[in-house]
Amino acid sequence: MQGMRVTAITAMALGAALVLSGCGRSADGAAEGSSVAPAEEGKASGAVEIWTAGGHADNLEELTADWVEANPDVSIKITDVPWDQVITKAQTATAAGKGPDIIMTGSDQTATVIGMGAFDAVPDGVYDTDDFYPAAVDSVTGETDLYAMPWYVETRFLFYRADIAAELGLSAPTTWEETQAMSAAFASRPGGTFGFSLPKPTEQPAQVIVPFDAQAGGSMTDGDAWTIDTPEFVEALDYYGGYFQRGEAPMGDTDATFENGGTPMFISGPWMLDIYEEEIEKGTAPEGFTMDSVGYTVSPTGPGGNNDQYIGGGNLGVFSASDNKSAAWSLLSWMSEQEQQEAWYDLQGELPANIAAGDYAPIQDNPVTKTLTEQLQNTVATPNYPAWSQISDLISKYSEQVARGEITSADAAKEIQTQADEIGFGW
Repeated sequence: MQGMRVTAITAMALGAALVLSGCGRSADGAAEGSSVAPAEEGKASGAVEIWTAGGHADNLEELTADWVEANPDVSIKITDVPWDQVITKAQTATAAGKGPDIIMTGSDQTATVIGMGAFDAVPDGVYDTDDFYPAAVDSVTGETDLYAMPWYVETRFLFYRADIAAELGLSAPTTWEETQAMSAAFASRPGGTFGFSLPKPTEQPAQVIVPFDAQAGGSMTDGDAWTIDTPEFVEALDYYGGYFQRGEAPMGDTDATFENGGTPMFISGPWMLDIYEEEIEKGTAPEGFTMDSVGYTVSPTGPGGNNDQYIGGGNLGVFSASDNKSAAWSLLSWMSEQEQQEAWYDLQGELPANIAAGDYAPIQDNPVTKTLTEQLQNTVATPNYPAWSQISDLISKYSEQVARGEITSADAAKEIQTQADEIGFGW
């Protein structure tokens, strides 16, 4: 199996004190801070410095070797930084007006970096947004313009214990109702403990509640304001909190795991398959747990008639203070092409943001990545606003109260909406 690498993307809260700029338009409608056009093919020159994150530097250097060869007057320097330092380093560089030419951000970090004025608007001709997953494009869109290029994407699906499901006469759930039925059956079976493990308040439950809202037919914003106090969001909170209220999801620490059958269902990404393979190979997995025990499927469909799931990944933007923007945009334009997107999958095992590259044979011949590309057709981005981390914290706070039965979902939605209105988008 082609390995899928773990991409731990953390939303960082910088607080309302940040000076937010560089996101609007001038009076004539042109994007403020618009970048120079990309260099012509083969004409890029000078040094291009790139900050990547999360262990991408070596493979990116290998990927870009062909571009450097085709542009003999250019050189590339790549530095990898820890995920949790991306925002701080971008903020420091912006304040100093000095930094790299290209900065990588996680998809849920990009709005914060746009908001601080660290990215130039994408000039015409760099890439065609129609070539990329819409949710990935959403993650690089500022208040009015594009400010980065989607590089790679990831999404999540539903894991379930296929062997236990078969014993109970159940197959992969396709709807919320079937998921609830499977959870109840898992929890109530002889020797059962829980049915569905969901993120608790310390684990950013918004990462599942936002997709649940979408699956219910809702949206977190209408583009002008937060739209949280809605029947759809209430339904999403009811769905999330119900598993805890019925005792089917663990609220606190537990010895129950997917491997020992205690929590036979959860939502996560394909990196979990690598973890299970390693446990089995090392002999640390519980007796009887094999890869045949692991079932996975696209997210079940909600009452809104869709199965949208969270999209994550990495984006690349040109630093507003870069002194070699033409070469930087030339490189990103080259990286957006299908051929390079496929090559990146071969090198790093990360799925292409370019839709056509998702048809690449090694991706479609692998049942895991084939399932992922199916799910990627139906995805929703983390709300791409600098204030999102604050809204996410509110969702964590009130979803816990819902899960504990201390407040109704309707009252929670009203409280979150009221405070979100005060916070705004953060641009």
